Amino acid sequence: MMVIVASCSYKKKNILFKGQKQIKPSEPVYVISADSTPKNQGPYRHLIKIGDRVQIRFLNNYDLGKGAGESATAGAIGSIEALGYLVNYDSTCTLPLIGRVNLVGKDRLAAAAYLEKEYGKLINNPIIDVNITSLMVTILGEVMKPGKIAIDKENTTVVDVIALAGGFKDSGRKDRIKIIRGEQVILVNLKDIQALKSTDIVIHHNDIIYVEPYGIKAFSEPIASATVITTLALTLIQLTTLSLQIYLLTR
Repeated sequence: MMVIVASCSYKKKNILFKGQKQIKPSEPVYVISADSTPKNQGPYRHLIKIGDRVQIRFLNNYDLGKGAGESATAGAIGSIEALGYLVNYDSTCTLPLIGRVNLVGKDRLAAAAYLEKEYGKLINNPIIDVNITSLMVTILGEVMKPGKIAIDKENTTVVDVIALAGGFKDSGRKDRIKIIRGEQVILVNLKDIQALKSTDIVIHHNDIIYVEPYGIKAFSEPIASATVITTLALTLIQLTTLSLQIYLLTR
């Protein structure tokens, strides 16, 4: 009885990212925002920012792209072609042949068009592909492989990230997946197929995805904590009783 009482006081203490009140969304995707930011109206496009890494490929001049990558990484581990060029704190990115350029604020297609114009001053009709290799998302909770996951394509959804994390554990709730984006929380119910139509399930750079535990798993840690407390209390009572009996017998 003491275990039950104690465990009630710890109810759902191990659930992360809780709000001030219990939310029961009536829609497959429910957005809770600290401000009046509207929902996404179109495909997500990451805008290059300081600290990003951009990968540059010359699609119609393989020798130029390969040579630039090899010369920039002589004696280093890995390859610039794989890691990408770092966007420095002054918003510039140092590239082969053209030197420092400012790509901050551009999405990858705009950056590619800009670089084609710049490289076009030196070579004929360059066709350039730009990829942002530093995009990451964190997934926690009841998935097989929680941790940080690299996003290698645009319009990656929460379903894609969960698949990359090995899928749900049996204890993972499919109807209450949280996407934390700054002060905004998006609740996703993947039991409802209509959730796949929402642009809000598209993952942004640095999003946190949390899959809540379901059923008894949500209470397992609190119950374990309560059990320890109860065991200590019972042991103390037994020791006190034993000490009192010894005292009475020796009087």
